[in-house]
Amino acid sequence: MKIVRFIHAGTQSYGVVTEGGVVDAGARLRPKFGDVTDVLTAGALGELEALTDASADFALADIRYLPPVKGANSVLAVGRNYGSAYADMGTNFPGHPSIFMRRHGSHAGHLEPLIRPKASQFFDGEAELAVIIGTGGRHIPEDTAMDHIAFYSILNDGTLTDWADHTSRNVSPGKNFDSCGAFGPWMVSRDEIADAHALTILHRINGEEIQNGSTGDMIFSIAQILAYVSTFTALEPGDVITTGSPGGIRPRREAGIYLKPGDQVEMEISGIGVLANPVQDED
Repeated sequence: MKIVRFIHAGTQSYGVVTEGGVVDAGARLRPKFGDVTDVLTAGALGELEALTDASADFALADIRYLPPVKGANSVLAVGRNYGSAYADMGTNFPGHPSIFMRRHGSHAGHLEPLIRPKASQFFDGEAELAVIIGTGGRHIPEDTAMDHIAFYSILNDGTLTDWADHTSRNVSPGKNFDSCGAFGPWMVSRDEIADAHALTILHRINGEEIQNGSTGDMIFSIAQILAYVSTFTALEPGDVITTGSPGGIRPRREAGIYLKPGDQVEMEISGIGVLANPVQDED
């Protein structure tokens, strides 16, 4: 099951993606469930699954994509979690996951522009598998952690690298400019991904392959990440956790090559889809 958030004819909603297009779940389930997070909180995914055989209300080409999870919930990101990324840097693996936060406003939807801000020209991104929590909890054991996942998606971890390097311990300023990253195009239910650690991650800029890796290269597994995060904070339905990115981007940075207006960015994860965004300058 694929779930998308969107705007159609000026109305914001959410729906089920089918072969025919989009089934408008919001039109059918509101006011009981105002958004996908409400469905997750109520443990009512069956309400969405029941719509998978319904006739589509409109085509995907007729919607404006929104990030698949509405604001308010946490977006926790794991940095430098792939062996290939450490090979690029020539440093040793860490003893614990490196965690930082992203604002929901730092993410554009599928096909929406990535914004290069006036404050910096050192703009790039990294392809990441995003996990969306379905069942919350605290002190979650590793052996049951995957049961807490409802969906998977793609996140472009957009970064202003000079701002991320302002201090040695806090990358957050470089990760949170408006629409510097992207999230989408939709969420895919956990049951459709047989093995979340056997997915191919691709990153292309203007058709050129920048990253090509596997989620099997993660240093800390998804279960380990969820167990670690839930030790210091309770996870809630709708929380988003990104799981790091493979190597490949560092050579561009070292060569001084960064995103510029007119670039076309694509990030693809097998079993999920392609997240595509153009780049433009801040007004």
